[in-house]
Amino acid sequence: MGDESMKKIKVGVIPAAGKGNRISELPLTRILPKPMLPILNRPILEYVIENMKKVGVETVYMIVGHKKELIKEYFRDGSEWNVDISYIEQKELKGIAHAVGLTREYIDEPFMVILGDDLTITDSFNNFVEIFWKTGAYVVEGVVSENSLEVLKRTCYVLLDNNNKIIEIVEKPTQPKSNLRGIGVYLFDPIVFEYIDRTPISAKRGEKEITDTIGLMAKDGKAYGAIINGVNININTLDDLMSAIRILLKIDTESDIL
Repeated sequence: MGDESMKKIKVGVIPAAGKGNRISELPLTRILPKPMLPILNRPILEYVIENMKKVGVETVYMIVGHKKELIKEYFRDGSEWNVDISYIEQKELKGIAHAVGLTREYIDEPFMVILGDDLTITDSFNNFVEIFWKTGAYVVEGVVSENSLEVLKRTCYVLLDNNNKIIEIVEKPTQPKSNLRGIGVYLFDPIVFEYIDRTPISAKRGEKEITDTIGLMAKDGKAYGAIINGVNININTLDDLMSAIRILLKIDTESDIL
């Protein structure tokens, strides 16, 4: 098959419609949607787009909702970032799986999804892309080692076998069985749209959770995890935002990773 890490993923989807209720203590969120919050003078979404470009993404579908005009006004057609951006409105916030499902009529090839509040700092996603092409996966989710049990309990843990296949994936686990945390970075085969149709609405939040969609794929032996060498922060709180700023300031003075 050649060098799998060099086979490009050309399409990306960014769910960015949420209101960011957990970070509402920050006055700036009264003006800006959460994905537009600045980290070192660049909105979170700009880092997301730059990460997508590392795997070859040229076309981006941005799922917008809350304060969508501010996102559209900033990024416009994407030409400033050398990508082509189209906008799809998620009129009702029915979960990330639902947001991804809104792109089904536009996508018929493997694609990348990065959540609009995900900051992943890494110099390469080659391992991530290689696992996708080598295994015939329906999904590869990025995972990172997480030292904090509390963080694992309020996010998502992933259990992998020796071949990187996902054995179990649980949102907000009471007793995580591994220290691997699933992050908001994914590669999907377009068959994901069939799995989204089959994903039940969660009792907890009344939404279609992407974790449940991946769980269905895992049952069919088609879900894999890729360990990302780098730093990941899902920005949900003011503390998360401040951590991201501190980390990027440190990296900015030490290297040119971005």
